[in-house]
Amino acid sequence: MQNKYIPITKNIPKTILNRRFKKLQELIDNEEYFSEEQIRMRDPLLYFIYVGQYIRNQNKKQDTNFNLSELLIDQIQKQEYEIHLQDMYDKLGPNHDYPNLMIEARIKDTDLEDQEDILIRLMHDRFINGLDKDFINYEQIDLNEDYDDQKQINIDIEEEYFENINMDERNEEVKQSEYTGIQDY
Repeated sequence: MQNKYIPITKNIPKTILNRRFKKLQELIDNEEYFSEEQIRMRDPLLYFIYVGQYIRNQNKKQDTNFNLSELLIDQIQKQEYEIHLQDMYDKLGPNHDYPNLMIEARIKDTDLEDQEDILIRLMHDRFINGLDKDFINYEQIDLNEDYDDQKQINIDIEEEYFENINMDERNEEVKQSEYTGIQDY
């Protein structure tokens, strides 16, 4: 399997990263954007690789209070997911190393929870990196000063100041230790 986490892009300014992080916290608190159903619909292949290929614990109680419309909506969403997943698989071509769509694997509940955590972390990283452009208007976040956190801005300014001081000291050390070509003995 590939790298479990998406590294934060270095060319995104800290102000924008901080604003996206603030929005990420809002979305996490809302609990809808990063729900299993939403992730499954946004990126079926990633969902399948980390969670969807595994058989769920069959011992969970079935909800006896269901209505027909909820059941139909669930079936339609499942069909849409499977169609979208098959399309993504077909685009990969025959030489991919992803799990077989037709085989469901068994996994321990604790391992499945770990896989779910990894998937959610990946989705968080994707959001911060601006890779959810089809689902989020990043311009509204990146240009919105309401997402600024003054405490974080001050910390960033301090870090930049000390980084510059350290860089100046390193440059000074390099100047002092230049090799002249003359032997000292």
